[in-house]
Amino acid sequence: MQLAKKILKEFELLYFPYNTKLTENLEEYANQLKNFIDKLKLKKEEKVSIVSFSAGGIIASYYIKFLDKKKVDKIVTVCSPFRGSWIWRLFLRRKGVQQVRKNSEFLKKIASRNIKPVKELNFWCWFDPLVPGKSAKASNSKHTFFFLHWIIQFWPPIIYNIQKFLND
Repeated sequence: MQLAKKILKEFELLYFPYNTKLTENLEEYANQLKNFIDKLKLKKEEKVSIVSFSAGGIIASYYIKFLDKKKVDKIVTVCSPFRGSWIWRLFLRRKGVQQVRKNSEFLKKIASRNIKPVKELNFWCWFDPLVPGKSAKASNSKHTFFFLHWIIQFWPPIIYNIQKFLND
């Protein structure tokens, strides 16, 4: 994250900690995100921008679409399984992982709502081993050929694109 902090130095970066093993339902993590943002004590017109990776994009989208979109102006999602992932087959007992399986009711619920007026930027890769094909493609999408799911958020071209989007 040091590279991201260096490139995005004009922004105050806060990290929302959640259990990335996804042992709980994603709605629970979205509620935790709501509590995290509520504790920021934003001024009346002040808003946050969310930059999220993998399942974090699903959690942030749920937060915006179902819990509170008034506090968010922009969201960036990187390789988030909006149309599902096969990884649920490896972790059958994890509630949150089950929710990101292809055609899950949870993903259908998220897809049923619009994210507007929040501005969105989405990165996806056809060759991503965890979220393959168009599974991570959402609105305002940019395809990348960087396919290493676990480290794509550290790839400089992604970070520079995020910086440009946040500055617009």
